[in-house]
Amino acid sequence: MPSFSIFSLRGRQVNNRPLRRLGFSCLSQLMTWGTALVLLTVAATPTMADAILEEDVEFQPTQDTYTFTAEAGQAVIIEMVSEEFDTFITLLNPAGDILEQNDDYNGTPQATIVIELPETGEYTVLAGSFYGQLGGNYRVSVKLATDFQQVYDRALELMQSEDYGEAAEAYEAATVLMPNDPNSYLGRADALLRQQALLLGEEFSGPDDLAPELRADIVENYEKAAQLYMATGERDFAALILEQAEFIRTGEEPGQVN
Repeated sequence: MPSFSIFSLRGRQVNNRPLRRLGFSCLSQLMTWGTALVLLTVAATPTMADAILEEDVEFQPTQDTYTFTAEAGQAVIIEMVSEEFDTFITLLNPAGDILEQNDDYNGTPQATIVIELPETGEYTVLAGSFYGQLGGNYRVSVKLATDFQQVYDRALELMQSEDYGEAAEAYEAATVLMPNDPNSYLGRADALLRQQALLLGEEFSGPDDLAPELRADIVENYEKAAQLYMATGERDFAALILEQAEFIRTGEEPGQVN
């Protein structure tokens, strides 16, 4: 599922940017405003929690199996992380049926499942690699999901289903739960922008078609995300976001002469 939070970058070639290091990847084109408007997705930053299960493994077979016991109604986050191969996880319920699978979460090659468990019992995690490729070192963990992780995951699901209005509300709720996470602000800005593009269709040609209050809201979310990224040392990325905010504010491309 596409993650993250996504932001729209106007009039800039991004293919040479080290996307994997920052945890985001190209998704699709939304529309054309002269040059391509590129959509990127940024990975969520989960908070730490006590691990229900956690293993560091040298992985060679196509799939390893782990089990954990949980109660009905518990929300968990299952993560499989590797720097050496594309991870893939499957969650089975106590009866052995598939509950959920994930390959790329929020635009990253790291598999993650956030889910509220439907029943009490022993669950199984199948830890493997995409297309059964040979692997390497990886870490698999099962932890109780925080409120933020649950709300953020809901926002991602709503973005996937193109329910951008509710996604914007979910991202806003995520900013309340974790005010210092920049991804939620990026996600909200993108959801608002996509919602208007969907509503206006071919009539949407650029920022000047946005209502003033909505336009200001999008700019504010970009600027907040940039501020938070700047605080973490991601100055180049923050500068790109600020450039996008300025484009939404003015409707003019960077360097454009009137």
